[in-house]
Amino acid sequence: MRAAIALYLALLHVSLWCSGASQPVPKLEQVLPRVQEHVREFELLLPDFICDETITSRELIGGVIQHETVIDSSFRGTQHTDEKDQPFTESREIRTIDGRPAAKNQPLKGPFFFGGGFSSLLDEIFSQKNAQYFRYKVLGWEKLQDRDALVLRFETRPGQQKLLHREILGAQTVLKGKGKAWLDPASWNVMRLELEYLDPPFAEGVLTVAIDYAEVEINEKKFWMPRAVKADQTVPNPKMPVTGQYIAQYSNYHQFNVSVKIKYQ
Repeated sequence: MRAAIALYLALLHVSLWCSGASQPVPKLEQVLPRVQEHVREFELLLPDFICDETITSRELIGGVIQHETVIDSSFRGTQHTDEKDQPFTESREIRTIDGRPAAKNQPLKGPFFFGGGFSSLLDEIFSQKNAQYFRYKVLGWEKLQDRDALVLRFETRPGQQKLLHREILGAQTVLKGKGKAWLDPASWNVMRLELEYLDPPFAEGVLTVAIDYAEVEINEKKFWMPRAVKADQTVPNPKMPVTGQYIAQYSNYHQFNVSVKIKYQ
């Protein structure tokens, strides 16, 4: 009988360990500096890269799609080591819109767009320079995509006026929001980031954003890069809610090299 009880307890311990329940929950001061370090690497050490981008922009009325635009583009990230305020910049070359070739220098077009999901939100929430504008709390362990993840909760401090949210059309508003981040315990990189804007100054309604990250290799070095960005904004109308939906998917990351040929006369 004692042997059976001992075996049961041993199996229970293994089960709890495998599920992450027995993992100790680290303190915030142990985790946050590591996350900030990775954000700094993203800002300053990421090489010039290019990847494939697919954007789906939708308008839904009562949950039914009314308008949809699908954009296929080549997305590029560039480092500018001499620009301290904006070392990392983004650009894109649109290739097709709804399967048709796009015009040269074609701007984004569609019913709804969201700007800042690729890199700005990660920097705004977890860069060391912006920590003063947020409150953070470790919640514990959760499963994410069948993997253990440490969950952090965050929210902007009441009354903060310095941190601004930059919309895709250039408008700026004070960032007020709360959300959660799921961290990979092996590297302390962000696996998923969710943000809900509080008291949004947008006439269009409440805005929520979710970003999923995955490990990729660029120039023989591993980075955690956005895999998918999804933003939803819904007008709070119980009879016929109108929703704008933005989904951006990224793949095929590789280093961007510019070769210059010099012809001597």
